[in-house]
Amino acid sequence: MAIPTLLGAAAALPYRAAEGTATFTHSVRFIPVRGTIAGVTASVDLDPANLAATTGAVTVPVVNLKTGIGLRDTHAKSDVALNAAKFPNATFKLEKLTGGKLVEGQTLSTTASGTLTVKGKSKAITAPVKATLQGGKVNVSTQFKFNPLDFDVRYPGSSDSVTVDVAFVLNGS
Repeated sequence: MAIPTLLGAAAALPYRAAEGTATFTHSVRFIPVRGTIAGVTASVDLDPANLAATTGAVTVPVVNLKTGIGLRDTHAKSDVALNAAKFPNATFKLEKLTGGKLVEGQTLSTTASGTLTVKGKSKAITAPVKATLQGGKVNVSTQFKFNPLDFDVRYPGSSDSVTVDVAFVLNGS
């Protein structure tokens, strides 16, 4: 999949993902709240033979948040919590991916390091990532936790931990 350069080394290629999903679990007043966010996108420069050279970004449209209860969704998107009107997206800027290489049909576990931005606040995080190269596409998934208070997300009765699962399929351009 990599293109040789004049020096014979491989080069990173652009990969894009659309229509990925994010799910989350978060407790409010000790009640677990589960939800989904559709429309996750990613834009990545990736060399399957050299993952350490990978850079890119993942965008999670918090404006698409759904928990199954409309009023709760409205509260979660309000100025107090996510302020989705002003900050419609959460983003992760990938700055480093641990090395290794993708092999057709095999799942590789790696670690992504970068900057998570929620509600206009940014913080460095690391997250475990699983990636599988299949037919020129890369299936990507991750699960990580963060403290919403670090991002000034202050919903009354809310816990200090949210678990997020994100999955998408990268297609080579």
